[in-house]
Amino acid sequence: MKRDSAFSFQKTTLMHIMDTIGLGLFVAACAYLIFNWSSLPAEVPKYFGMSMEILQYESKWTLFLFPMITFLIMIALQILEKHPDWHYFPIDIKNSNIEKEVKQSVLMISFIKNMSSLLLAILVWETIHIAQGNNAILEGVIWSVVASIIIIPTLMTVIVALNEEKD
Repeated sequence: MKRDSAFSFQKTTLMHIMDTIGLGLFVAACAYLIFNWSSLPAEVPKYFGMSMEILQYESKWTLFLFPMITFLIMIALQILEKHPDWHYFPIDIKNSNIEKEVKQSVLMISFIKNMSSLLLAILVWETIHIAQGNNAILEGVIWSVVASIIIIPTLMTVIVALNEEKD
């Protein structure tokens, strides 16, 4: 089925709230990095092990990679949110289910985009915290966020697919 490029989707209140929080976290992480810049040593932790042990150090300038990569991810996913007709749908889209499927797809993209901002904020905070000589305290949170970015959209897709089979 050819997808209608004119199909528009109105964001839900939940999506607007997630976008506000995601953007706020992105701005807060960037501000925190800039605010703490002068107190950072010349080299900061770059790679961490599973229990947040430091495996390698790098110039503190590499901390700017976190916001740059997250910004690019946010822009790319924002574009996909605006163009649901560009998404790949693994099921046959019919006129009867197009609105539901597009809403589901856009919601998952919005979730992933905003969880990326949360991950950025945690990584920047934890890296600066460790670089300033403190112990890692958010190691479990980081892995929980990464797992959530993978598991929640997958579960959403499976639940929708199972509901489709019942109909």
